[in-house]
Amino acid sequence: MHKPFLLKVVGIFSLIILMTWAISYINGIILERQQRNEQVKYDIAKSSAGEQTVIGPILVVPYIEEYVANSVENGVNKAELKRDTHFVHMMPEQLNLEGGFTNEYKKLGIYKALMYQLGGQVKGKFKLPANLGVTPKHPNGKLTFQAAYVSLGISDPRGISQKPAFTFNHQAYQFEQGSQTKGLGNGIHAQVENLNQPYAQTIPFELTFNLRGMEKFHFIPVAEDNNIHLTSSWQHPHFNGSFLPVHKTDKNGFDAKWSVSSLASNNQALLSNGLENNSNLALESLTIGFVEPINVYSQADRATKYGLLFIGLTFVGFYLFELLKQLRIHPAQYTLVGLSMALFYLLLISFAEHIGFASAYILASAACVLLLGYYLSYVLHSKLNGFIFASLLTALYGALFGILASEDNALLMGAILVFGLLSVTMIVTRKIDWYQISQKNTAFEPQPYDVV
Repeated sequence: MHKPFLLKVVGIFSLIILMTWAISYINGIILERQQRNEQVKYDIAKSSAGEQTVIGPILVVPYIEEYVANSVENGVNKAELKRDTHFVHMMPEQLNLEGGFTNEYKKLGIYKALMYQLGGQVKGKFKLPANLGVTPKHPNGKLTFQAAYVSLGISDPRGISQKPAFTFNHQAYQFEQGSQTKGLGNGIHAQVENLNQPYAQTIPFELTFNLRGMEKFHFIPVAEDNNIHLTSSWQHPHFNGSFLPVHKTDKNGFDAKWSVSSLASNNQALLSNGLENNSNLALESLTIGFVEPINVYSQADRATKYGLLFIGLTFVGFYLFELLKQLRIHPAQYTLVGLSMALFYLLLISFAEHIGFASAYILASAACVLLLGYYLSYVLHSKLNGFIFASLLTALYGALFGILASEDNALLMGAILVFGLLSVTMIVTRKIDWYQISQKNTAFEPQPYDVV
């Protein structure tokens, strides 16, 4: 094998590795900016409100049981009056949540966080058994029921933007700070009437609230029968959690409905057994994530994954021009072109933070294509060759943008692109005798420039 041919191949691969290192360095800058953006989101959440989780409402009835405990001390029978405090926790028989979201960005410098505002109305009813289903735990026990209250768990109460309106058994009550129930964590509660009655009763309730949060909303269904209907003009929701909705998503936003029975959830059993003892219950929830359609950092990070392919294809194209057009392209020219393509990603993330990903992509790719088209007109000794190469780069950047913009078909489109480019390369080089090229001197004489 002729030495110049071997050196050329080794040199091209070395430059590709060098350019890959340059792109990985730029990728590190992108990840650093992404981490900074996440820190800003955390800072905004600390000063505003973060993800929200809503549990309830739950009816809590404290009661005291007085009983006489007999004991023997030093052979003497003693009777001692004792008082134990207990709680009855009642879940709604039925709960209907109707709500609508609005969205806005909250900025801190050039960084931003996606916020939502939920205007919701909860309607339902509690079905209470006679005497609340409570009997004394001791044979001589006497029960005294305290004032009941309704607890609503809200993970970040700072997001309550207006005072909630609450009616219980057709009477209005005011909420106060704190859920007053360990298992619910943060939240609010409202004192209601004394509910101990010797007969069964059904009590309706209604709650209207406005809640602000960041990026994700979680709702934990606790009723026997839960019906949730939530809408928004946001076109890119992400539904997850333990329960998925029946939903419709289009250019006008989303419309999602859940129907959750207590038979399909362990929430009631977990809450009944652990509300006063554990604030970290593993409860099942439904979740809505407000996903940005194009996250500039994740998209730029994905774009760098194709950097090696882009630079490798460009260098292969250069070498094909050397072979087919009998040109000489210096390694320094390979290096300059590779650096300009690597800097595309730096331009992309720099512009995207200010003008959005799509506009930044168009601007960065146009700058690189124009620069390379002008430069290659001289390197390839022809305006036409420079124009052809610039056109191919434009098509390549356009294909990459299509891949990045597609969430569901990115792998398929990327595979088709690579296969198509490989096919074109094989077709163009199908008549080249590689053995002959490797045996002869590939140091072509420079061709005269036809560029004015």
